[in-house]
Amino acid sequence: MRGDYDVYSPTLRAAVLAVAAFLLIPVIFIVIYAFNKTAYFSLPPQGLTLKWFANFFSNDRFQQAIVTSLGMAAIVTPVSLIVGIPTAYALVRGDFGGRAFLSAVVMSPLVVPGVITGIAFLIFLTAIGLGPGFAGLVIAMAAFALPFAVRALVATMSGIDPELENAARNLGATEWHVFRHIVLPQLRPALLAGGTFVFVEAIDNFSISAFLTTRHSTTLPVEAYGYIRDFDDPTVAAMAAVLIALTVVLVFLVGRIVGLDRMFRFE
Repeated sequence: MRGDYDVYSPTLRAAVLAVAAFLLIPVIFIVIYAFNKTAYFSLPPQGLTLKWFANFFSNDRFQQAIVTSLGMAAIVTPVSLIVGIPTAYALVRGDFGGRAFLSAVVMSPLVVPGVITGIAFLIFLTAIGLGPGFAGLVIAMAAFALPFAVRALVATMSGIDPELENAARNLGATEWHVFRHIVLPQLRPALLAGGTFVFVEAIDNFSISAFLTTRHSTTLPVEAYGYIRDFDDPTVAAMAAVLIALTVVLVFLVGRIVGLDRMFRFE
């Protein structure tokens, strides 16, 4: 039945386009600014240049931040997936008291402001004698990024027919063999999707990294914030354009290989 809330109505289409434009127009301006020939933004651009990208990749501060961000993301991504797999399995297949509470705890970083999470980890890591630094960044970001991995894994695992696992058990397979040969192969799309989102979030996060970085372990977002306090040129816009391109490519690959609908579907 078609009614006031018809998803194909012109009003809803216009609203969706307006929201999309509101979200994308600032991104478009950043990309234009990254190629702007002059240090100050102007429309139309006075010319196009790649010198700000060259400045970004040749800057010692950004080079160190790139190494720190990529190194942290390279550790956080597999750790989140390794922890996320049994967590998602327990949330979907488990039948125990407190499952809803466990789910709420695991997903809580998605609703708790990043600033609060960053301050909490700063206090906790200082109390145990670790303090800010690369190790603290990895620990905090792994805890913060875990829900992104669990969300993808739960969405996919919810769609796996449990009768396949029961059939394998009836044929004499152990729990380990059931998980390895029945469950895990079907989780590969979720591992790719969840790992991609964790990787991107680990590189892009600012609210938590701002409290845990040091002079020798600064991430790209924190370094960018420090740069714009000292310089007024499109170098940070060039950095943002690179990160935007990286994110678009990764999400496109996930969409082609997995399908983004599987990332957000719970059955």
